[in-house]
Amino acid sequence: MPDTQENLGEHELTAQTFAWQKSPKSHSKAYLCGSLLGFILLIAQVHYFLGYSITQNPHIRPTLVTINKLFKRSLPPYKNIADFTVVGSHFSAIQNNQHQVQISFINHADFPQPAPFLLLTLRNLQGGILAQRIFDKTTYRQGAALNLLIAPNEFVNINLLINTPNHSIGGYSIELK
Repeated sequence: MPDTQENLGEHELTAQTFAWQKSPKSHSKAYLCGSLLGFILLIAQVHYFLGYSITQNPHIRPTLVTINKLFKRSLPPYKNIADFTVVGSHFSAIQNNQHQVQISFINHADFPQPAPFLLLTLRNLQGGILAQRIFDKTTYRQGAALNLLIAPNEFVNINLLINTPNHSIGGYSIELK
């Protein structure tokens, strides 16, 4: 009898398992690869659709600068015209139809910015527009300063000589664009 008890114990241990009773295989490697691929695609889409606007965000830009230094890459220049302020201007006649325009502005941004465009508008005595002209940086920056960015809190002083129409000038305005 001892033989039959030992045989019964062996049968109990080697009970047959069916397909629905088997434990499923772990797919953690496949899920990890799929998740990683999905994350990379998400980053690529964010870069494609929002890349430039994210680089212009003053809250995120310092982090992006640090990351790009690690990869020896550069960001596009920061551009926010609202961070420039005209702090002074002067319009004076020199001779006949020539006038001098002096403009001073400052970059209040925390980052260097390219020089803005200047829109000069001359007005007649009734307030109507006599003339308008847009000046780009090649007009008011010379030599090495032409391609330099305007540093944070840097003052820029501009002197322009312009020919004006043969009408009485009642006023002027300057906008940075």
